[in-house]
Amino acid sequence: MNVLVVTGERSAENYASLLVDELAALDKTLNFFSVCSNVLSQKTDKIADYREISIIGIKEALGVVNKALKLLNTVKQSIVKNDIKTVVLIDFPEFNMRLAKFAKKSGIKVIYYISPQVWAWRAYRIKALFKYSDLVIPILPFEKTFFNIKGADKKKLSYFGHPLVDLLHDKIGKHTEKEKIILIMPGSRKTEIAHNGNVMFEAAKTLRKTMSNFRFIWALPDNIEKEYAEDMLSGFEFIEIERDSHSLMDRAYFGILKSGTTTLEAAMFGLPMVVVYNLSKGSYSLGKLIIRGVKYISLPNLIAGESIVKELIGSRANRENIADECLRVCEDKAVYNTMKEKLKGISGVLGEYPVTKKIAEQIYSMI
Repeated sequence: MNVLVVTGERSAENYASLLVDELAALDKTLNFFSVCSNVLSQKTDKIADYREISIIGIKEALGVVNKALKLLNTVKQSIVKNDIKTVVLIDFPEFNMRLAKFAKKSGIKVIYYISPQVWAWRAYRIKALFKYSDLVIPILPFEKTFFNIKGADKKKLSYFGHPLVDLLHDKIGKHTEKEKIILIMPGSRKTEIAHNGNVMFEAAKTLRKTMSNFRFIWALPDNIEKEYAEDMLSGFEFIEIERDSHSLMDRAYFGILKSGTTTLEAAMFGLPMVVVYNLSKGSYSLGKLIIRGVKYISLPNLIAGESIVKELIGSRANRENIADECLRVCEDKAVYNTMKEKLKGISGVLGEYPVTKKIAEQIYSMI
């Protein structure tokens, strides 16, 4: 049987890689195709690369509409050509919701793994999500409750936990003592780095004056060239570059992190942090109009239902505010330890290991 897996960014692709491994273990006759970058390409037949249309921001998305439509058409043609029987759609809603509709109408089984964040914006998509999916698998604990409240089809809804439980299972706690490291993570896409990098680096320069015994390290994603990062660090040469973000999360004393999956990863390592989210002015303004009723943007705060870490968004994401929050937490042991313990507590609601194996078993029972 031929299965297509569609991802749209790095974290989703890592989760997809775990899923493909588990499905392959269940049935070695399954053939996998994918829309991916370089992670899944080693395990599947790659039909397209999402990186040319993978951006952040509503305004920025308008600039890649034609590329996205072309890519969507390429994938549709590949589904027919390769006689795909099942599609596993992972997040990437603007692209995958359209693909779900096409696949369902073509008589293909549709699994939507890591459901769109309809609880944050455009909740009307719930109807289409369940109409064009045979199975919807959210990964955040409050999402199942949200879908049930909204009257979604319970027979199509399954929740097992977050795949980060599997991804980090053997990595947490290898370093028992925190080192004097300030971890910097401005994003995994160049568009994110462009919006968040400089202000984080400026904050690091400010902090260096009073935290001279600390190292400042940028955890560079594998998909970003070191040469690009070195150019970005012109004038900030004191900032080191390393690749292993999970080791750094385990070792670091504090993190300056862009909002996203990295904040949840850091929480599982018990890394105190400040969360930064900086978009173009146009995208930020549009986002404020669209996203309503959501009190927090960072996953640790959303899951905990309280403000554990400070969120600096838009104009508040400046050098002074970032540096001030780092000093506030790092210079007060009680504040630091309270944040650390609350973040560690989040792991308890993310599911029991192994999560992905249970998800794979559920998917395989349907295909």
